[in-house]
Amino acid sequence: MRRLSNDDTFRRMALRDLSSRAAVLQALAEYDRIGQDAFLERYGFGRARQYYLLHDGRRYDSKAIAGAAHGY
Repeated sequence: MRRLSNDDTFRRMALRDLSSRAAVLQALAEYDRIGQDAFLERYGFGRARQYYLLHDGRRYDSKAIAGAAHGY
């Protein structure tokens, strides 16, 4: 998967557009596999400052997970 550059065009997606539990679980698995720093770099997100996703006792950067899940 490639990172978007400033020249790429993409459709903005709202959280309500994300309806697949499987997509979120795939994003979580990728995050676990490559680690936080690589995941955030891949998708162009910074670290969460206020909102986290909690899954199986682990905290995840919520916006980054939602953004990546839209791609699944």
